[in-house]
Amino acid sequence: MPLPTPATLFARTLFVGYFIAMGASHAINFNDHALLLKLKGVPASRLTTLLTVAMMLTGGILVLLDWHRQVGAGLLFIIMFLAAFVLHRFWEQTDAYTRLSEFGHMMKDLSLAGAALLLLS
Repeated sequence: MPLPTPATLFARTLFVGYFIAMGASHAINFNDHALLLKLKGVPASRLTTLLTVAMMLTGGILVLLDWHRQVGAGLLFIIMFLAAFVLHRFWEQTDAYTRLSEFGHMMKDLSLAGAALLLLS
């Protein structure tokens, strides 16, 4: 297997940095994240938070190390695609700023999901 180029390593690091940082944040602030999920109507919010931490950290590390990259990218795709529609339901917001913010978060999540799909090819 050829060694990755410096640009590939840099791109991979930038991509997974989000997931590793957010996975760590969810773990460190576990109760706050679980409460946020509960307030957004996510069932089993503590279990879901635990799964989110595991998927973000595992997926991020696997992609970063290019070891079972497809598994890691699949985990990241699943978490981001679901988060886009479960957590960022901008269409339910009545406040214009909140609606715009949630729309931006949904599009960011979909973009990251798309990038994860690219890593599957």
